[in-house]
Amino acid sequence: MLPKCERIRDRNAIKAARRDFCEYCYRWGKGEVHHIKSKGAGGHDVPDNLIHLCHECHRKVHDGKIPRRVLREIVGKRTT
Repeated sequence: MLPKCERIRDRNAIKAARRDFCEYCYRWGKGEVHHIKSKGAGGHDVPDNLIHLCHECHRKVHDGKIPRRVLREIVGKRTT
């Protein structure tokens, strides 16, 4: 069995991606920063790959109910 590579996280990039609302449904409150392209698939901790989602929307993404394409469109429309 091959050893797992250590994941390097850019804590500053993740912190900067945090919002007070879900960027998908605009629900206010706590949530999670999601990697649009997963770390395992080579996604990096950069603003274009990070989106803040509420817990419900985050689950929907992982269940395949919100396409990655839609998340990329949201991130592409950001002004800051």
